[in-house]
Amino acid sequence: MPADNISLEGLEAAIACFRAGGSSATPGDALLLPCWRDEDWKQLFRFTSIRRVMAGDALIRRGEPDRTLYFVLHGDLEVIVHSGDGLTMGRVSLVGAGSVLGELAFFDGGPRSAGAWAVEDCEVAAMTPDQYVAFEQSSPALARELIFALGRILAIRLRRTNAKVVG
Repeated sequence: MPADNISLEGLEAAIACFRAGGSSATPGDALLLPCWRDEDWKQLFRFTSIRRVMAGDALIRRGEPDRTLYFVLHGDLEVIVHSGDGLTMGRVSLVGAGSVLGELAFFDGGPRSAGAWAVEDCEVAAMTPDQYVAFEQSSPALARELIFALGRILAIRLRRTNAKVVG
């Protein structure tokens, strides 16, 4: 069952951000769906729930089994990984409005491979796998387009990581 939990102003701002290709701090991280109309975005966001994350708080913790996918509506989040010693942390990227977080665990069901912390107060739209299934049942074509857009982001992030390891 869809949840209409985003205010009209918030919904319009989220749609504008994603339609503009986001303000992602890392190039290539924008969730690109250029053919989507405002109604398509509204349909997607009906199957999410809004979460606010205060600056300094964790949205995602490494190792947790959660599979939620997050659409960043406002603010920037820093993605952090631990080194082999488990003590040292390194910044992987800065993800901003118009992009997504949590796509790896969303797809493979494994534990979170990195953590994400709010650099500033943030707002995200959270989508669980069950909410995605409901979205897919209501809008199969949109769900397919979303999966390909998420796959593109995942591929870009993997190539970026490979370049760091090889380069």
